[in-house]
Amino acid sequence: MHGNMNMEINKLSTFGARSIAVLSALIFYSMLSLSIYLHPGYNIFSPHQSLSDLGMIGQSYAYIFNSAIIIAGTLFMIATCIYFINIKNDKSKKLSLCVFFIALIFYICIAFFPKGTPYHDYFALSFFGISTIAIFIWSISEFRKGSKLMAAIIISLTVIAYTLAYNYHLVGFAFAELFGGTVIILWIIIFNSSYKYKKDCGSESLPVQK
Repeated sequence: MHGNMNMEINKLSTFGARSIAVLSALIFYSMLSLSIYLHPGYNIFSPHQSLSDLGMIGQSYAYIFNSAIIIAGTLFMIATCIYFINIKNDKSKKLSLCVFFIALIFYICIAFFPKGTPYHDYFALSFFGISTIAIFIWSISEFRKGSKLMAAIIISLTVIAYTLAYNYHLVGFAFAELFGGTVIILWIIIFNSSYKYKKDCGSESLPVQK
């Protein structure tokens, strides 16, 4: 009885974390779309414009883009903490979430150090780099204990993201950033709340009442 209750609590909290992450993504994409709409000359496929241009110092409505980063980053932190608490049997995935939490700190700093200020590029590049490390750690664990297909998909998407970033002059700098960010969002929403993920939350080690 006690074991079943703990399992249900884990399922509900994991569902809550996923809901928070989805809400975070919806808020970010909505505010990003609004920011782009308010800047008619902005083109995500331009090799000379980045997403950070929407929040740079002196830019009209910069607060919309920067607020989106702060709100989304904070909500993703909450979701990440819930995922971390739920995991009981997989140290690699716990480490992955710790690394990703650090990446989110750099992500939020992008808003406090918008384009045009010192260290902006440092925080932006660090976010993507540290997030990649988190995804790599998670993928190793998934290859070993979970779904090899799922790990292969996220690794493939990550490789595509870096390929687009390398060829930003062809696809647009902002588009490459947006694709990379979307891969990270999909990872934390879908892959880190999958069935395999719930299985690692300790339910299988709960005592069975006879």
